[in-house]
Amino acid sequence: MNDIAPLTLLAQDRLTLASGLESRDLQRYRRLARALARRHADISRVVADLGAECEQQLEALTQAAERMELSACVSRDETPAIPPVEAMGVDQALTEALDAADEASRLSRLLLDTNATPELETALLAFARHKQQECSQLRECLAVHVK
Repeated sequence: MNDIAPLTLLAQDRLTLASGLESRDLQRYRRLARALARRHADISRVVADLGAECEQQLEALTQAAERMELSACVSRDETPAIPPVEAMGVDQALTEALDAADEASRLSRLLLDTNATPELETALLAFARHKQQECSQLRECLAVHVK
């Protein structure tokens, strides 16, 4: 008999996980964009755009939560544990951002694949697609920068 208990998350748990990831990534992209603005304006713009997309995803998750009367479950943590970008090289900062995006992409897919709450389907699908797109854009930035 398979134990599916680890895969059974309530809607509020899904919202908390997804919004927590998005908040963390939003802060990461904001910091990266600021740190790269002077010496790598092209990458800074891409990363700033990723941050703006994170804001849009947070808003979509917030709206889904409000429709379900679960808005308290949406996390907008403003103090992530992300090392200062200035303390590492651009390659390392982009690699760490890509690693985090890959992890978030896997988790977003898992949240979507195990979702049993129809009210969250659209928001989780958009979240998973967004995370896949983030990974692609970060891989492109890293490939262009490393050459």
